[in-house]
Amino acid sequence: MSLKYRSYILVPASDAAASRTALAGPADLVVLDLEDTVEDALKPRARIMLRTGLSADWADDERCAVRVNAWGSKAGQVDRMALSGLYLPAVVLPKVETPEDVAAARLDLTDSDLGASALHVIIETAIGLENVAAIADADVDSLIFGAFGLAKTLGVELGRPIPELIGARRQIAATAVASGIAAFDMPWNDTADSDGFEAHLTQSVELGFTGCCAMNEAQAQRINATYPA
Repeated sequence: MSLKYRSYILVPASDAAASRTALAGPADLVVLDLEDTVEDALKPRARIMLRTGLSADWADDERCAVRVNAWGSKAGQVDRMALSGLYLPAVVLPKVETPEDVAAARLDLTDSDLGASALHVIIETAIGLENVAAIADADVDSLIFGAFGLAKTLGVELGRPIPELIGARRQIAATAVASGIAAFDMPWNDTADSDGFEAHLTQSVELGFTGCCAMNEAQAQRINATYPA
């Protein structure tokens, strides 16, 4: 894919209206989510709605990506079966810990005839962070800093400066740059705190990230204006 990634926005695949709004917005990557933003009871509905949208016109938009459930999980297996035979412009893989995870996903995508041309991987565990250099070199298109999962793994709290997370952010960004791929930073959740958001973006650029997760279209616009095109 030739697209330059700066902003991405995560939308529950169970919300068709929000998905259409996001795909009409400024984000460089629109991630239609089957994982954490969708309750277990709603996952079957989300898969149906996602398949309907991809069968219509969503798959024609190269900015469209799908975040599946963890690849080796039961929910991840159901995701693959539910989407089998569809073309997915990109897949976002959560909880990636080894380059073998990426290789298995590539193989399964081919076997399922999903045909995803781009893979974006989330680094959100201590093991994934330890193996991040090998993961970056395993034919992926970007590294995504999974702050919430990593904080839980490390037993630290978000919402304050955490040396462990600053170090992880720096490591992920530097690894992506060295591998010639994109690196997405964590979102700024307090959408009412514009000053905090600006400071977050400034620090993100200084750390070496090439993009950031957006909570809404306004944040996506600001992200696009902040990171180099």
